[in-house]
Amino acid sequence: MMQFMDQNFVNAETLEFMPYPDGFNLKGEISCLGQIVIDVDKFLDILNGEGDNATVQTRWYSYNVLVRNCGNVLRYDNQDENYLRSGHQDEHHKHLFDWETRIEQQDSPFWIGQNCFPTLGDVLQEVQEWYWQNRSYLPCPDTYSEIGLR
Repeated sequence: MMQFMDQNFVNAETLEFMPYPDGFNLKGEISCLGQIVIDVDKFLDILNGEGDNATVQTRWYSYNVLVRNCGNVLRYDNQDENYLRSGHQDEHHKHLFDWETRIEQQDSPFWIGQNCFPTLGDVLQEVQEWYWQNRSYLPCPDTYSEIGLR
């Protein structure tokens, strides 16, 4: 996260670790340039150990990326009601949207697979690249969105 803050792509975040007996939930928002917000909701199982030395594994996740007051850009998740979609070997997939019209792209969602689902750092890198490719189309490319508006 600090790498993206140091590059001034990320302005602020409200991520919280909420403990549970068998793991913890990472939940909150990340404010990025271009009024982009990443909504994070991820549950990690504790496999062994505790505290900073615990070995964890993601059970379920959702990384939803949107341009505030416009629409979604993409969402990675394994939480949809119909986990296994036609042609998908497991529940891990990526939704792509036209952020201006708020319409999901025709062939979306795309299967990404259990072995290829992204980390939060991977998503931040992808969103930063998307920002630079689409910067000139964004209504407020040099500003950050407020977060914690739920």
